[in-house]
Amino acid sequence: DRQAGTRHGVNVQQRLRHHVRLGCGQVDVLLAPARHEAELVFDRAGDIGQAMGEAYGKLFTFAGANGIAPAGPPFSIYYSFNPAGNTVFEAGVPVSTTVEGNEEVTFKEFPAMKVVSTLYKGPYEAMEPMYGELNKYMTANALESDGTVWEIYLTDPGQMTDPNENQTVICFPLK
Repeated sequence: DRQAGTRHGVNVQQRLRHHVRLGCGQVDVLLAPARHEAELVFDRAGDIGQAMGEAYGKLFTFAGANGIAPAGPPFSIYYSFNPAGNTVFEAGVPVSTTVEGNEEVTFKEFPAMKVVSTLYKGPYEAMEPMYGELNKYMTANALESDGTVWEIYLTDPGQMTDPNENQTVICFPLK
C-alpha cells in the first residue's frame, strides 16, 4: 500500500509491506526518500558517544556559521561497528539545499532506498537486542542488508533527563 507522510517523525515515500510486531518492537519495510545531507566522517576507536558528540558539535557549528537550517533530525550511518576496536561512521543532518562543505563537512545525496526500520526507545547502550531482532526479521524474510546501518535520532540526549526516553529510528538499507 502507498502512503505518504511521516513515520516516527521521518518522511516516508512509500510503505512496501505492512508492519509487523517483534518481541521488542514494530518493524516496517519502507521506501525511504532521497536525501540531501551535510556530514562528517569518523573512524574512531574507543568511546563512540564522545566521538558522536564531537562530530555533531562540529556539524552544528558549521551549519550555524553558514546559516544552514537542518531539514530533519540528525542521524548516523555506521559502516563498521566494533566497540573493542575501530568504528567507522558518518554523522549527518538533512539539509534542504546543496551545501558547500569544508575540510571536514561534506555534502552527500542519497537516492531513495528500501529499508527495514523500527523505532527504538531507550538508552543507546541497550540497543543491541533490537539489532538482533531486525537481523532475525531480515533472515526470516530473505532480505539482505547493504552492510550499513542508519540511526536517526528523534530526541536530543543532551536535553533528555531520562535515557529511557531516547527515541531512535534504526534502519537497515536493503540490497
